[in-house]
Amino acid sequence: MSARSERIIMEHTWVVVADRTRARILVKPRTPTAAGGDWEELPSLVYPEGRSLEQAFNADRPGRSFDSMGKGRHALAKEVSPKEEAAERFAKSVADVLDKARANHMYASLILVAEPGFLGTLQATLSAQTAKMVAEKIPKDLTTRPHKELTAHLRSLLLPQ
Repeated sequence: MSARSERIIMEHTWVVVADRTRARILVKPRTPTAAGGDWEELPSLVYPEGRSLEQAFNADRPGRSFDSMGKGRHALAKEVSPKEEAAERFAKSVADVLDKARANHMYASLILVAEPGFLGTLQATLSAQTAKMVAEKIPKDLTTRPHKELTAHLRSLLLPQ
């Protein structure tokens, strides 16, 4: 890769728009147009298991244990719900993609836009080097918006007023 092409790639900002089931990655142009047509959207990362209902995750009864004192028994509770575990797995897969892209100099900075409950999970899974690339965090769920509407919304959030 030439120095010029590496500089052009490194000038890009990636905007990650995510929830527990889908992550959309958009390449933010240096000078966005009013029409928003110059935002490139990379292939989405999809995690359909994240859509499963909590009931499906908890179909089995929890294990049982004896009390340490006496003859009573009680159900064992899970520390993290299966739905949270699924969200953490998906966040880890998104973080892996972002780590590889950072290592390949595919972006200069990151902007994370995620549903509030997932934003912290995603941040926690980023490597230290990738976390340093995060320029902004926006707690909003925009994953289902059509491309044109999404880019217009992002432009209003990211451009100085």
